[in-house]
Amino acid sequence: MSDNNPSEDIQARFKKFAGSYQPKLSRKFALLLPFKSQIKVLLAKKATYDDIRLILEEIKVFVSKDTLHRFCRKVIGQKPVRQRKAGAKAIAPFTTSPAKPVLESVPPTLQEQRKRIPGPWSRRKPGPRITDSKNL
Repeated sequence: MSDNNPSEDIQARFKKFAGSYQPKLSRKFALLLPFKSQIKVLLAKKATYDDIRLILEEIKVFVSKDTLHRFCRKVIGQKPVRQRKAGAKAIAPFTTSPAKPVLESVPPTLQEQRKRIPGPWSRRKPGPRITDSKNL
C-alpha cells in the first residue's frame, strides 16, 4: 500500500520552508546588506553612488560603483530618475514665415525652359539610374 500523496505533516513543513525562503544574494550584495538602511538615508540626501562607495571604502567595504547601483535597484528597489542633460535649453516655439510660391520667384523664360528640358528640379523617374553615355 503506497500513498502517492505526501502526508499532511510533510506538506505543512514544506509550506513553512517555502514561506520563509530568501533568495541567495551575491557575495557583494551580501557585503552591502548590513548597510542597507544607511545607504537609503544617503540616497535620500542625494548622495551619488561614487560618494557612497567612498564612504564604504573608509570602513573597508570595497565595491564598485556599478555594484552599488545594482544593489540599490534590485535590493532597495530604487526607481531610476530621469535627469535633464546639463546643456539642455528650453525649446523655442516653432514659427513659420509665409513662403513665396516657387513660380513667382522664377522668371517666366526659365519656367518655360524647365517645362521643356528635364533637370534636377524635375521629378526623377522610378527605376535604376543610368548615366547618359553622351555625358561621359
